[in-house]
Amino acid sequence: MAIWLITGASRGLGRYLSREMARRGHTVIAAARDSGLLATLANESSNGHIVPLPLDLADSAAIRPAIDRALLDHGPIDGLINNAAIGDYRPFLEHREDELLTLVQVNIAAVMQLCLALLPHFLQRGAGHIVNIGSDLARRPLANMAPYVASKHALLGFSHSLLREVKDRGVRVNLINPGIIDTDFGGASEGSRPAHASLQPREFARLIADLIEGQLGHLVVDELIVHALGQDY
Repeated sequence: MAIWLITGASRGLGRYLSREMARRGHTVIAAARDSGLLATLANESSNGHIVPLPLDLADSAAIRPAIDRALLDHGPIDGLINNAAIGDYRPFLEHREDELLTLVQVNIAAVMQLCLALLPHFLQRGAGHIVNIGSDLARRPLANMAPYVASKHALLGFSHSLLREVKDRGVRVNLINPGIIDTDFGGASEGSRPAHASLQPREFARLIADLIEGQLGHLVVDELIVHALGQDY
């Protein structure tokens, strides 16, 4: 069993991913801003395999110290799931400049910072696994979500390029691009979307865990796009 760092772990898909990976026996270092929600998540783990790591990815200066502390407390980390992201549906000109900078920091700069902190350890051991949770919008445009779409295009390019840089040294990089997920992302309410038209986070978390555990030997999944059958796009 491995030690995984999962960002955005306190709610939505990240919460289900943390539960599922812990249920399978992995140790999960669950990173998120809300320490109260993280404590609740850890208490829900019957086997004690979820460890809270309070971390605000919008604070670029806090990321490296948090990772150094996690490595010191828990030893080598085997995998990283970059799940945290922010965004909402509104015209570009309704965004403030500070909002745009925060979105870029959380959605793509923090991903690079986390990889920069952990990748040397993966390469030194000749093994490691990075899973980036993107969006199907990385492959298609959508009006009124330009900043978010731009960040997911950036994540796509980063993921594919990084894979080709490190795969020969034993490190896998997966990009998973989901369609609509029935969570509270962007101000929605979890459970409010029709089940046939949106990915259900519990089921999707199981699929991601299966994908992670199924990549044995020389197998690597470059990119996976997943939609609900009834998604209208």
